[in-house]
Formats: sequence, structure tokens, C-alpha cells
Amino acid sequence: MKKILIPAMLALLLFTAGCDKPQEPIEQPPDKPAQSKPVVKPDTKPETPKTSPENEKPAQKSDDKQSTVDKPAKKSMNVKVYYPDDSGMKLVEVEREIVIDDSTNKYIAAVETLLEDPAESNLTKIFPNNAAIRSVKVADGLAIVDFDGSILKSFVGGSTGEEFLIGSVVDTLTNFPEVKRVKFLVDGKEIETLSGHMDLSTPLERMDNLTN
Repeated sequence: MKKILIPAMLALLLFTAGCDKPQEPIEQPPDKPAQSKPVVKPDTKPETPKTSPENEKPAQKSDDKQSTVDKPAKKSMNVKVYYPDDSGMKLVEVEREIVIDDSTNKYIAAVETLLEDPAESNLTKIFPNNAAIRSVKVADGLAIVDFDGSILKSFVGGSTGEEFLIGSVVDTLTNFPEVKRVKFLVDGKEIETLSGHMDLSTPLERMDNLTN
């Protein structure tokens, strides 16, 4: 019986000694820094500046721009032209404003004023109403005037009327310093005369005798 109690008592003493020994603190793992969640910014778009209605400009259409480019540039100039006076005695010089562009040169614009009724009461038109000029071309001091064929049928003037008609064209064109002589055609062909009184087979120089 004693043999059994002694070992039991030793075990009890050892257990009691173990319980009395202070327990060492258990090391805690270092605190991990708190992870902050990434701040997600909401998608924002830059605001478009608002414009007031009066500052808004309508978009230009491509057709408008194209039409502006296609329009020929126009300019005006003053020229001196010659009309017969109402007494049929001489040619009178007057000044006219003409408008020219890429399709109408200054020579034909000047001659075409002679087809209009003059504003001056003491002057008269010598061209028939349906007269037309096809072209006026200038090169090397020579102006070539091409009448429409209707002038041969419509002009009924006599010798003085023919002289004044031809003279008004010649003196108007030779007022341009680059023009020295004038040649007349009808429908692109040379003619000998307009109504049988003047020789038009060769170029004519300025006819100052009709203005004095």
C-alpha cells in the first residue's frame, strides 16, 4: 500500500509545482497595418462650356463655300465711249462705268454700252435693237470685233449712219492705249462692208475726224 501512495504523491507534487510556475505570455504576431481600400473616383467628364444663342454661329455648309469659290470676281472701271449726237453731225465722248469679270473682258463690256440707249438727251443710239457682239479680242495692238449676223439684216442706216456706227466702236476701243487698230467680223468671218458704204476689209485706225 505504501509503495502505491509514494509515486502518487510525487506525481501530485510535480503537478502542483507546474501549476505554481507563472505562465509566460504568448507572443502575439505583430498587428498588420490596416489596408485601406483604394478610393475609386467616379468617372467625370469635363463640362462643355455653354454658349449663349447670340454667340452661336451656324455651321457653314460645304455647298455655300463651294458656290462662293466658284463665283468669278467682279470689278468695275470707268471708260470713255462715243455716241452720235442727235443732229447726226459728230460723235460725242461720254464716260461710262463698266463691270467686268472672268467671262466678260473690258473691251466687249465697253462696246456693249453702245448697244444701250444713252441717258443724255442730246445723244442717240446708232445700233439696231437686236444687234449683238459675239466677242472682242485684242492682240498686238489689233482689236477684232465679231458681230452677230443679225446686224447685216437689221442695220438700215445710210452712209453717215454706217460711218458713225463703225466710228463709235473704233474710237471707243482705241481709247485703250494698247489698241491701235480695229478689225470687223460677222459670225467669225471677214466682211467687206456693213451696208455698202465703208471698206471694212482692212483694219481701221482711230477716226478723230468724227469727234471734231
